[in-house]
Amino acid sequence: MQQLLRVISETFKLTIQQLWLNKLRTFLSLFGITVGIFSIISILTAVDALKNNINQSISSLGDNILFVNKWAWTFDGPSDYPWWKYFQRPIVKLEDYKYVQAKSKLAEYVTFELNPRQSPEFSYKDKKTFKGVVSAVTANYGQVFQLEIAQGRYLSNMEIGNGLNVCVIGGDLAEKLFKNVPNPVGLEAKLDGKRMTVIGVIKKKGEDLLGFNYDKAIIIPLAYYTRNFSYNENQIDQTIEIRTKPGVSINELKQELSGLMRASRKLRPKQEDNYSVNQLSVIAKGFDGLFDSLGIVKWVIGFFSLIVGGFGIANIMFVSVTERKALIGIKKALGARKSDILLEFLLEAIFLCMMGAVVGILIVYLLCNLATEASGMEFKLSSVNIIIGFGIAFVLGILSGIIPAYLAATMDPVEAIRSK
Repeated sequence: MQQLLRVISETFKLTIQQLWLNKLRTFLSLFGITVGIFSIISILTAVDALKNNINQSISSLGDNILFVNKWAWTFDGPSDYPWWKYFQRPIVKLEDYKYVQAKSKLAEYVTFELNPRQSPEFSYKDKKTFKGVVSAVTANYGQVFQLEIAQGRYLSNMEIGNGLNVCVIGGDLAEKLFKNVPNPVGLEAKLDGKRMTVIGVIKKKGEDLLGFNYDKAIIIPLAYYTRNFSYNENQIDQTIEIRTKPGVSINELKQELSGLMRASRKLRPKQEDNYSVNQLSVIAKGFDGLFDSLGIVKWVIGFFSLIVGGFGIANIMFVSVTERKALIGIKKALGARKSDILLEFLLEAIFLCMMGAVVGILIVYLLCNLATEASGMEFKLSSVNIIIGFGIAFVLGILSGIIPAYLAATMDPVEAIRSK
């Protein structure tokens, strides 16, 4: 054990010495290793961040919510159902919502949401923003999505039923619109010139890949919106949103909803469904293809970069063996075994690859911090990805160093000393 530690210590010193004496050669050789490890680990980290964001979104909302609307979230239905038929479907009506709410036995909460695709101007005094996302809703919207209110309160059933000019806004919108105001509850803003009183602020959560980011939300009563704003049905999205009762499976609720929607629209048995029942897990599955593509890109870029880097390391090791022939001969003449020489050069190749991995992983770490600050989504370099990076570098070090190390170990000591 003591001898192994001594060999490792000496090898490390020789490696550092070789790096310092041949800076350009070392830089060019390590560049490929750095790029390869960076490519692999950065994409692994990005995929992990995307998956975590999706899983957190589903966990926070719960995968026990169904969405009934005109559009299917993925076009992977029956192959004989062409995509253009989705355009011919009628939008989900308020009457459909009322029927489902009255007849459903498996739903805990049912709500209806109208989203104009072009949000009206939301302003406070001289400050204006067009980034708010308007949701005009009926009762139970807050219960379906379990909104967490940071300041004030959510809309009451009386306010929703009477269509009062009150609103609940997202945390990010509150920060930007009511800058330097610690609590905007009770203040008056204007929605397309119409006065709205802010009664609550939703807790800020950050970016959401599933599209349920309430940081920029403006939630108002549906009755108020329909009474005060004109809109074209082709410029809005309307959705029925249903949360299951405890103990009821999502598939049971889906079957019940299909029957209720067909009854509400008076569809005959042979008529096709003219609505879609969607759930959050469908969106998550839609990202699988993207993750698979990123995985292929990761390995293609990483493979070629590592091949180039591996040949570079092998070249350094061949040069190193040639330059140190006499030293190898002297060591063998003094009793060094083949295994000692083999281990020395093999460790040197591994150290070189590990140094490239360190640089690549450090770059990924720095970029993770920058991406987190810029996007609001958490990018974290996991210990598993770090182990993968160093593991790849370790294997590459062995593969690129084994032949030069073997040549050094099997060298004739007399011929090696004479080469001086």
